[in-house]
Amino acid sequence: MRPPVFSVKSAAGNDRDRRMTDLSEADRALIEWRCTKLVNQFALYNDASDFEPMVRMFTEDGVFARPTMPDKPMVGRQVILEQFRQRPPRTIRHAMVNTVINVRSATEATGTTYILLYTGPAREPGDAKPAKADPTMLIGAFDDRFVKVGEDWLFAERRGSLALTTG
Repeated sequence: MRPPVFSVKSAAGNDRDRRMTDLSEADRALIEWRCTKLVNQFALYNDASDFEPMVRMFTEDGVFARPTMPDKPMVGRQVILEQFRQRPPRTIRHAMVNTVINVRSATEATGTTYILLYTGPAREPGDAKPAKADPTMLIGAFDDRFVKVGEDWLFAERRGSLALTTG
């Protein structure tokens, strides 16, 4: 079982934690917001099959492991991009929920996000009718490690896992 990324001892605003990182509450909140935005933007790019900007959200040597293949991590932007380009066309929607970001320092954070993944057949361009979702839904999580590179927050690691399936 994975250890929780959020606890009373490591909660933002905890005096011990604040001393360790020397960050104000506003600095912590900004980092949490930027990392949460990265989580959500990843889902939007992925769902739109817009893989180039999605891959730029990783460090050059970033690691990504799909929830369906957690033991086969992809390392490096180019490898991640090639793997996503090989995916067959389909309609997908990731619901990213219960995101908790743990600020470690001014340049590093970790986080966990639960995911609900819905899939269906690819839609034809201009098709106004929604695709029919597959009966199987995947429910899992991403465990992330974020780093600040210049002014940008990026994924250093994004490791998926599955907890449940339906259908």
